[in-house]
Amino acid sequence: MSQAITITGIGPLDFGKLQKDWEKWIAAQPLAVEVAFVTLQSALTGAGFGYLLGSMSNIDPTGAAADANPAMAAQFKMLQAGGPWVQARNLAALMGTNAGLTCAIKKLRGGKEDVYGSMGASFGSGVVYSLVSGSPNPFQAAVTTGIAFALFNGLFYQIGQAFKPEHPDTDYDRGCYMLKTLGLQKYQENLKKGLLTDPTIMLWNESALCEAKIPPGPRLLILHHLDQFRNPSSVLKPALPLPPLPPLSEQQLAVAGSRK
Repeated sequence: MSQAITITGIGPLDFGKLQKDWEKWIAAQPLAVEVAFVTLQSALTGAGFGYLLGSMSNIDPTGAAADANPAMAAQFKMLQAGGPWVQARNLAALMGTNAGLTCAIKKLRGGKEDVYGSMGASFGSGVVYSLVSGSPNPFQAAVTTGIAFALFNGLFYQIGQAFKPEHPDTDYDRGCYMLKTLGLQKYQENLKKGLLTDPTIMLWNESALCEAKIPPGPRLLILHHLDQFRNPSSVLKPALPLPPLPPLSEQQLAVAGSRK
């Protein structure tokens, strides 16, 4: 839910819209610029969070509360180690590196997100976190910390995916069905990478399909097929309706019947 605040002389300020515009602008920048901004933004967030945790040194984990819960007292002592600025530095390095590597890996892999990309970013952030934290044996500690971060994050990623609800993606049904009828179903993922959704199907052209990394031969077949449905220059053969949607599956038919 977007929140708007009215400022005298400026008008309503919609923070939700500002955030979306900012993310859209960042995504349109070159890879190096996007990674730099994402890293800086997450590093500042981590620094603020680390400083807050380090400031908990004002809390004295002694007395009756510590005797009743020694584990909690031990956690407080860990947070107090080094003070707020050290914690701010460590978490800034951790969160900034993780966000930057996640963005870079995702871009370089064509927008693909999976456990391997998540583990790669976690390994890099673990290495950097170990180096800035300090260790008697920095190389060995950096490698072991990076591996531990990667394994734990990979495990949590898989657990999260297992409990993630599946929502059918219907934005590409018409385009994917058209590719299937042309025997080009192997390029269905290219539509999603290029954001060639069904509402844009009648606007597809050579350059759009090329940017989606669809080879010349399949591009010609797709454009020739679409020309059957958009033929404004023909007098004897009027333009046909949009390419059809795929037939409903048994599960979709059952859901539709239950709604009647």
